[in-house]
Amino acid sequence: MRFPIRSETDAFRLTVGGATLVCVAVIVGLLSTTVVGVIAFAALGLLALSAYLASADRERRQPLREAAEAPHPRGARDGARHVLVVANEPLDGEELREQIAGAGAARVELDVLAPVLSSRTHLAYTDIDSETRRARERLERSLSWARTQGFLAHGRVGDAISPIASVEDELRDFGADEVIVVTAGPRPEHWHEREEIRRLRAELVVPVVQVALSH
Repeated sequence: MRFPIRSETDAFRLTVGGATLVCVAVIVGLLSTTVVGVIAFAALGLLALSAYLASADRERRQPLREAAEAPHPRGARDGARHVLVVANEPLDGEELREQIAGAGAARVELDVLAPVLSSRTHLAYTDIDSETRRARERLERSLSWARTQGFLAHGRVGDAISPIASVEDELRDFGADEVIVVTAGPRPEHWHEREEIRRLRAELVVPVVQVALSH
């Protein structure tokens, strides 16, 4: 959902739309009764407002897409396929290996991002040392697994305050031919995971795949 007024263009559109609704309601009222005119105004107004709020905001920036399409100072080497892996779980398994390898790709470079997974309450009121330590351990395990599979891999721990900003930074630095979000189950349970997947799929044109690991 979008905020009703975010620019002068939005304000102009709402003003014109409101004036149009008033005119229509007045005409309906003159042709029938005042009560019918008021009802028509209310009904049309609710429909128009609902459609406006639900519509895509074309003027809203899409930082993930902008980062993915910008020049990448540390992009993949020539001929290599670059995959950004968001490791909410340690990388493992044949399904993930096949997804990363792709169809006949000669070389794959992995950029592994290990988010710091903390609850909103914990993030706001307490330190996150243990969550950061677990993210670092998850990154080390993921890089070790990737290298045993023959993938060239590098990575880092994400920003606990703004996980999606870490994804944006990785896309801006390295780019991606594909993004894989690794989770523990088919339905993301953590708010970080849900936000990551929603934003990535909404903004990026490259494939965004969720791989749920079974333990």
